[in-house]
Amino acid sequence: MSAGPRSRRLGAALLRVAPLGFALFVQTTWLRSVLSHDDPMSVARRDWTIFWETGRHLVAGELDAIYPRVFDRGYLWLYPPYCIYLTAPLGLLAEPAAYGVCFGIELVAVGAALALLRASLPAPRRDHWTAAAVVLASMPFNTTVAMGQISGILTLILALAVHAWVRGRAFAAGLFVALLFLKPQIAAFVALAAILAREWRMVAGIVTGCAALAAASLPLGVARWAEYARTMEEYVAVVRDATPLWKQLTLYAFWRTVPGLDTNVALGLWLASVTLLIAIAAAAIWRTGPSTPDRRARIVALAVLLGLALNVYAYFYDGLLLAVPGIVWYVRRREYRHADTVAIAACVAAVFVVGYVRVFLVSSGVSWAGAFIGLWAGVEAYDLLAGSAERVVARQAVAAAL
Repeated sequence: MSAGPRSRRLGAALLRVAPLGFALFVQTTWLRSVLSHDDPMSVARRDWTIFWETGRHLVAGELDAIYPRVFDRGYLWLYPPYCIYLTAPLGLLAEPAAYGVCFGIELVAVGAALALLRASLPAPRRDHWTAAAVVLASMPFNTTVAMGQISGILTLILALAVHAWVRGRAFAAGLFVALLFLKPQIAAFVALAAILAREWRMVAGIVTGCAALAAASLPLGVARWAEYARTMEEYVAVVRDATPLWKQLTLYAFWRTVPGLDTNVALGLWLASVTLLIAIAAAAIWRTGPSTPDRRARIVALAVLLGLALNVYAYFYDGLLLAVPGIVWYVRRREYRHADTVAIAACVAAVFVVGYVRVFLVSSGVSWAGAFIGLWAGVEAYDLLAGSAERVVARQAVAAAL
């Protein structure tokens, strides 16, 4: 074997893993800023703190102190009552150890999600390695692990749902989707996609899983559900009035931050874009159905894109969920129409760059991520719909020939 081809392969391999160096730099810089501070925990104290505090309340039996009474602080418990159980181990730990556990769980969850997606979507190993490197270098991954957010766990749940569904285990996939309802504004879109795909076993799994989770929370008291409902109602006002739009990944944030647009005009444009996307996506899912494993993976991918783009709020760290549609597209990109592949590639690159610019450099201006994710969802739906139409024409041609 000549040195030329060997060196080219080595160069390509290094290019694929190059993003990992960026991830290492970001995490090393973060940890150094924590450890070099006189009070390290004052720097490390981020979103994970509410999980630790909830665990302490649970262990102490202070259940009525878990959901917030006032909304004038940064970290609030916003999850359904059954999620409270998961914080129990943290409540037994000192604060530094609790942070280490949250940090480690997110790393393991993302690694497991990448492994499951690789097992679910057969493709050349280099494709999965490249996709994994980009995910690990992304802003959502690096902020998720640093802040101790749960986006890694959500990504793992999505990967489990994809893994089960592409193997024809629709009921099990539904059970995993039920777990996703710890973030209901995302899970609802996946559940709706299952209904549109007429995958009734998956819908049955979702209903069964949600019922089991609700029943499991009863020992905590029915009052927890009333507190959860109140918290969600109050939090809408927090998002509307106090949360900076630059932190959001939604079309709502995009239209609201476009210069020169009156609020009513921005809301009208948002509603129009939401309606258009829902119509195209619903038609694509309805006509496609869960006919093949690849189609099932693409339906979940489209549901995730819609869940982020069409919501009133989805934070920058929620962008880690884009790992699922991103990997589904990248390892199956040769099956997309060429123009659609180019458009999605541009959207992925733009979301990657905008994410870092918005969080670390310019915390103001237009929230471009929402526009790119919305465009990505539209192209994904259109390609899915076009592929469905092409299959119908092919079947009609075969039938006519017979």
